[in-house]
Amino acid sequence: MGTMSSDRASVCKQHLDFMVWADNKMLDAIAKDMPENVSVLQHIYLGETVWIKRVKGDRNVAIQELPAPASVSELQKLWPALHRDWQEIGAKDDCNRIVEYRRQNVDIASPLWQIVLHLVNHGSYHRGQVAASLRAAGFPPPPTDLMVYYRTVA
Repeated sequence: MGTMSSDRASVCKQHLDFMVWADNKMLDAIAKDMPENVSVLQHIYLGETVWIKRVKGDRNVAIQELPAPASVSELQKLWPALHRDWQEIGAKDDCNRIVEYRRQNVDIASPLWQIVLHLVNHGSYHRGQVAASLRAAGFPPPPTDLMVYYRTVA
């Protein structure tokens, strides 16, 4: 397994805070300009949900079994609690802790810090898709790059 230098706990916390910031910026943009364009945001939310369940000990949860929020307004209601759960993990959990889970009938064990970085990367990839759809519809997407976060928030 690869290693990560620096203080893993602070890196995990900072990246989870970035994820929340970026999710909220993109959700606000979609709610304002394209509220019917919710499918990619639903996928990001479900990804964050399946991983929090795994981190909390539900080793058999599968993303396809989870209900997707039906609308932007439902995402706006549900996402804050999920974000708080992730930020609590970032603030209190041992980022070196091994999380055991099952995916496609395969037992897997991953350190929490790898899960956090995967989750943040996954969200960034899909927020890029949302940004492209906003741009294609003539709406300016919000800047959600990690460097923008570092310069404006962190």
